[in-house]
Amino acid sequence: MNNLWRVKWTLKAKVIMVVVAAVLVTTAVIVAVSLTVMKRDIKALIGAQQYTTIKMIATALDESFQTRRITLRSLSQGLPPAARHDPHLLQVYLASHTSLTELFFNFSVFGADGQLLANFIDTNAIGRFNVADREYMQRTLEQKRGVISEPLRSQISKRAIVLMTEPVFDDSGNIVMVFVASIDLQQANFLGQFTNIKVGKTGFIYIITSKGVIVDHADKARILQHVDSAGGKSGGTQQALAGFEGSMEGLSRSGQPALFSFKRMQTVDWIIGSIYLQNDAFQPIRDMQDKALLLSLVMAVLAGWLAWLIMSRLIDPLHRLHGHIQKIRSAKTYDEVPLSYREDEIGDLGSAFNSLMRERKDAEMELDQARVNLESMNKALERLALEDDLTGLANRRQFDLSLQEEFSRAMRNGNSLALVMIDVDHFKQYNDIYGHLAGDQCLRKVGRVIKAQQTRPGDLMARYGGEEVGILLPGADEAGAMAVAERIRMAVRQLGLLHEGNEAGIVTISAGVSAFVPIRDVDAPDKLMRAADKALYLAKAQGRDRICSSSDLPASS
Repeated sequence: MNNLWRVKWTLKAKVIMVVVAAVLVTTAVIVAVSLTVMKRDIKALIGAQQYTTIKMIATALDESFQTRRITLRSLSQGLPPAARHDPHLLQVYLASHTSLTELFFNFSVFGADGQLLANFIDTNAIGRFNVADREYMQRTLEQKRGVISEPLRSQISKRAIVLMTEPVFDDSGNIVMVFVASIDLQQANFLGQFTNIKVGKTGFIYIITSKGVIVDHADKARILQHVDSAGGKSGGTQQALAGFEGSMEGLSRSGQPALFSFKRMQTVDWIIGSIYLQNDAFQPIRDMQDKALLLSLVMAVLAGWLAWLIMSRLIDPLHRLHGHIQKIRSAKTYDEVPLSYREDEIGDLGSAFNSLMRERKDAEMELDQARVNLESMNKALERLALEDDLTGLANRRQFDLSLQEEFSRAMRNGNSLALVMIDVDHFKQYNDIYGHLAGDQCLRKVGRVIKAQQTRPGDLMARYGGEEVGILLPGADEAGAMAVAERIRMAVRQLGLLHEGNEAGIVTISAGVSAFVPIRDVDAPDKLMRAADKALYLAKAQGRDRICSSSDLPASS
């Protein structure tokens, strides 16, 4: 009896052990395979998302550099001719552009010999610094165009910066001075809005040059150091320096497996990189795997005959979760998985995946907001680049562009094009008597009066330079232009601005008018400009405070 009981027990134990072993082995294999496939898919999804994120960052930074380039070029082109030879006027010109501090930490002007001529932040530094031996200065003089320097530490502010240069040429095409604007690498609205984005718990976004110099990093103490200065080797960074772009797997400097993504910028030789440690990325999967195996063991021990049912309940949610991840991956969206699973390891994995999707979605929203802010800033800068900030009229650059455009249009359509050139009478004496600040205020008031006389949307009123204003009147003949000029002359007189250096005792203007229908292959915009200038000089010669047209000029002119 004892032997029979022992045989039956042994047989029962064998059957139970076989069932338990089958359940354990089958469950372990299926869970391992499912988790491996999920791990592969999540890895691919994270890699694609990382690369998309840094690609958008690279595009945003390229646009940011282009915006700053346009602004710096506008600053150099708007330099009054007198300021080229007068250090005081040059410093006053820089000091009047306080709005540019949103884009640049500092901006200076250097002579072609490298000597500091003007500085926005510290006037005491003028004459004490020479950058003739600096790489960016030599490159600017050699290439005769603006360049972007390697990251460096400023001699004046001692901050980590990158410099943008813009040369100023004389009439012979020689560089006479160089505008240099510095960008603070740790300025919040430049790199910080992108590199402060977290990648998982310990991952981050960083920027290096093609030579391996760190431009921005989560560890700010490493900025301007070489990437290898911290010791160790990063396989991802080494491949990026060799020219790799995209997403890849590799080892971090600490030897931990990580997911890397890299993208090179177009405007400057920088590389945007991101690192996401695999320990962070796959921690929820490892946690779920441990719990799933433990749960399988408990279920197998409790009842072998329930093994298939329990296994089915375990594997089916995994298949549904995997299918949803595949759907999200193919649709390239950030949708969360439906939490219709029981509260166990599968639910934990779904919650962990949803948390990952929310982090990705939040990062996407932050980048969208950064793009919106950048677009708004670009629109404001476009307006500033074409407007004179003193008078509120269009600036010289806008005038030159419009003259070419309207001249070509008048030539095509056979219409008349009129130009009025206005000059404030004895304005130099006004500055000498009342000072430059009063002179600026005078120009501001005269500019408002001139702008108020605009009656047609197609007309352009622009500050041509100093106290000169040019007015383009498409479709107007000489009589119409004379009427506009006379209306402006009277409006300026009605201001009654005191001017002891003027014969009239108040501020007055003189104007020259020219108008004709341009003929293709015969006339050029310069002809219209010269005729208006000569008429202006005639008005001055006849006593000022009057209007003369090109018809009033002697036949020999």
